[in-house]
Amino acid sequence: MSSFLHRPRLDADGLVRALRARLPRAEPQRATTAAGVEVIGVSVPRDRVREVWDEWRGRHGETGWWPFVTLLSPDAVARSSQHSGVDAAALEDLMAEVLRQDHDARAASVVVSSFRWSAGEASGAEREEWCDDYDPERLAPRLGPELAEPLPGVSRWGCGDRDVFGGRSQRWLNFVAVRGGHEVPVVLPYVIGTGNWCGYGDRFLTPADDAALLRRWHEQWGAGLFLAQGAYLELVVDRPPLDPPGAAQATTELMGYCRDAVQAPCSTGDGMVRSSLWSLWWD
Repeated sequence: MSSFLHRPRLDADGLVRALRARLPRAEPQRATTAAGVEVIGVSVPRDRVREVWDEWRGRHGETGWWPFVTLLSPDAVARSSQHSGVDAAALEDLMAEVLRQDHDARAASVVVSSFRWSAGEASGAEREEWCDDYDPERLAPRLGPELAEPLPGVSRWGCGDRDVFGGRSQRWLNFVAVRGGHEVPVVLPYVIGTGNWCGYGDRFLTPADDAALLRRWHEQWGAGLFLAQGAYLELVVDRPPLDPPGAAQATTELMGYCRDAVQAPCSTGDGMVRSSLWSLWWD
């Protein structure tokens, strides 16, 4: 295994034993991607998956395995990763890039690229409107006052009542050996489906971009990857911004990464951004 890849504290067999001990009715399944990444998962009822995810996210420091919710079994994740074209050598190079990059600068470049593409040929009043939405200093005065505590987060797809996945009662809780949730899109390239994102100069999002935004949001607001299912992504946020400047900053970054989820910046800045769960999607 490359020195760039994370070595978990608990080996794969140890994780399987721990899962069997805590979830005796859910037999763990295992699969390995073409790049050599092992995926271990258990099937969990939708109404329990957040509770189980919380437990194992809390044990990440002990195990070294990050849990994420999806509809795909470990075998399906491994098979889908074959289409990414990332083999073991390419994964080493990609992880090396992610570990060395300035994630704050890369995150900012995604937002700037999104703004330049969105504004396009706009001029005058229309361009000013785009500036109002993408500039945190312009957006903050339009938001509501600071909140005393976070709004309750509502899961749209991971465990909530609104299920766009055909009413399935089960979810897969899959584990991969990574330093944090921001590395999941790196070891499982394109597990997040951002294919319709457009940036200036024909730029498109890469797993390194995903990792940069997710790491920044983790450091700034305690956001952790909860659900990754193609064009759907959910983050559990431990310390969401409650004041207008912080909420404006988060809103503009979310808009730069996922315009579909921030169609009304003021509503998003006063609502989802100040809550404990962020739901993103790329239509």
